[in-house]
Amino acid sequence: MFYSTARLRFLVPVLFCASLLFAGPALANPDTSGVEAKVSLAEAIGVAKGFFPVPPEFTQFNSDYYAGEEGAVWNLRWSSEGPPGGSLHVSVSADNGEILNMYSYQGLYPGTKYSGLPKYSREAVQAIAEQTARRLQPERFKQTRLVPEREGYRPIPVPLTRDYPITYHYQFQRLSDGIPVAENGISVEVNADTGRVQYFSVSWGRDLKLPPATGRISAERALQVFDREGLELVYVYTGPGDRDSGERPYLVYRLRDGGFLLDALTGELIDPEDNYWFPGGGDAGMGESEKMMARDLSPAEAAAVEETRDLLSAEAARRAAEAAYSLPAGFKLSRSQLSHNWNAPGDKVWSLSYTGEEPEFTVNLAVDARTGELLRFSVYRSPDRMEYLEPPEVKMSEKQARAAAEALMRRLQPKKSGEVLLRNTRKDYGSWIEEGEEPPLPRSYTFEYARMVHGVPYPGNGFSVTVDSATGEITSYELKWWDVVFPKPDGLVARDTANEAFLARSPLTLEYTRLYSRWVRGSKEPEYLLVYRLEGRTDLMINARSGQVFDRQGNPVVDRVEGFADIAGHPAEQDILLLVNAGVITGEDDRFRPDDPITNAELVTLLVAAYADDRGYPPPPVSKDVPWYAPFIERAVAMGILDAGDRPDPNAPATRLQAARLLVNAQGYGPLAKLAHLFQFQAEDAGSVPASEKGYAAAAAGLALLPLEDGRFRPAGTLTRGEAAQILVRVLTR
Repeated sequence: MFYSTARLRFLVPVLFCASLLFAGPALANPDTSGVEAKVSLAEAIGVAKGFFPVPPEFTQFNSDYYAGEEGAVWNLRWSSEGPPGGSLHVSVSADNGEILNMYSYQGLYPGTKYSGLPKYSREAVQAIAEQTARRLQPERFKQTRLVPEREGYRPIPVPLTRDYPITYHYQFQRLSDGIPVAENGISVEVNADTGRVQYFSVSWGRDLKLPPATGRISAERALQVFDREGLELVYVYTGPGDRDSGERPYLVYRLRDGGFLLDALTGELIDPEDNYWFPGGGDAGMGESEKMMARDLSPAEAAAVEETRDLLSAEAARRAAEAAYSLPAGFKLSRSQLSHNWNAPGDKVWSLSYTGEEPEFTVNLAVDARTGELLRFSVYRSPDRMEYLEPPEVKMSEKQARAAAEALMRRLQPKKSGEVLLRNTRKDYGSWIEEGEEPPLPRSYTFEYARMVHGVPYPGNGFSVTVDSATGEITSYELKWWDVVFPKPDGLVARDTANEAFLARSPLTLEYTRLYSRWVRGSKEPEYLLVYRLEGRTDLMINARSGQVFDRQGNPVVDRVEGFADIAGHPAEQDILLLVNAGVITGEDDRFRPDDPITNAELVTLLVAAYADDRGYPPPPVSKDVPWYAPFIERAVAMGILDAGDRPDPNAPATRLQAARLLVNAQGYGPLAKLAHLFQFQAEDAGSVPASEKGYAAAAAGLALLPLEDGRFRPAGTLTRGEAAQILVRVLTR
């Protein structure tokens, strides 16, 4: 969306062949250590300043020159000698005068802040980004497409006071025969406070070896694979992990293994595991003195004390842990800690650490604080780095390692071990594989088993066991298990319906991309593959009963408004878009209704969204019986926007007098406005304003929050939704 660029970027020049942007005689440069530059320093400076004028206060200048196999580049830097500071960095190709990168930063005097919303909306400055990309890269720009904003994400709220400008980022992705090419394109950022380009960069690999798109599987076949392999039905839990809130696991459809990448030429799925790509007291009862203390505890403190009443003591936890796990000789307890069991909300866990004579050799154990059940152990030996880089002498196959893991699970948990299914096997190849080599046997295997409930996996529960294939030692073990009732998998939406809901927000797209191995060492760049991948969010979940779309935290995903269909050409259009960009206005459909009267509830919500210190939103109602605006009303009272005794009819149109009260309070002038006798309100209809409200009316008119109209305040008049947006933007941008 938009974000701060307060931190300077490291500008790494990306060099490639291009059309000549600078026409003129090639001049030798005496400062290039014998390497002749086709474009001299003077010419590079002229090119840079021709595209990006240097502010007069940037009087300091320095440069450096780099030449390598990919080409030569001039790095030019202008900066301010004193406050407020700032700099302009431009990289110019010394081969053809092409601008490769630009970054500009304008400093602020100490104590100076940006105030209010930025001047321009994202839509208003998109043309500037496109014009810049087209002007600097006319031929390449023709071969790009504007990457759409990611679906389902709310705009990042804009702080009303900040020490950095707001910028909008635009990515123009390279196309080859109409197919996007990953990691290639043109990037532009525009300062939303000034409308100036603040960042420009080109990444355009030359001599790319892209496989031919002919012979690829069709999009229909790719969709068939996704329909079959993309989503899976699982139980998930998204409630708090530090306490039992009453929330329980529920059924969702979500991406299998967290991703989907399909080779478009072979029709085979690509394993994300091996590759990545770019686009979680005491045993005794209380004594009398403790009971006396408990009477002075707050409800929360008393609940915490009650929670620990039936827990094992630290000593009892130690005995339970050491009975379940045989410690090496000479190991002693060095630390114990009681904390939440994040895998079973409401439960507690004792964690114990042991060390031997060698400090780099440690053992960690954890037991359930109520039952003493062993939940996990891990053995850690600090590896010798040089030895770790060498291939291990493997003595155990994957089959043997899995048999050892399952034998341990059966010994420790005979019943639970029969209620799981192997879900994933992770292999540690270290970093000793060179390019071109066949992967040897891994140093270790980690087997992950998911708990099966009613025939459906619950990945949040189960076992994880790591076996060292060189020594045969089990180096880690973890049990996650929550004794809770699971809903039965009946009355679910069809998988086809879930697939459709998911793909509506993250459609399959054809793309050239490179896969980077997680293990292989070497300098050779991976080759491009033609793949079908998901464009957009991959963290979505489809509620298997309602069909509603959630994110991985369990929050409903609201369709982001791309543009209201009823504001084009409206006087408030740009103001509405600016508020949408700033996260103040959200919508679940494509209509804003700018000419409808704004209700008191809508106006309060608008002001809370704009003025809240955390720039977030109040929590949603916890019950269907609670109206949507209730948390906003309570938040407005807490913020001082609404007086405690001022509860206007939420569904009634907001009058100008009520709007004046809310706006003045939001600005922080409410206490002064209440002193009505201090104000002279000169309006033709001042007599229609109650005496107790004259301070609010006078302040709203005097501050131009609600200017007089033909000399009249019209206290009983109403505001439209579009007018409210215009007023708020006027207030927040001055």
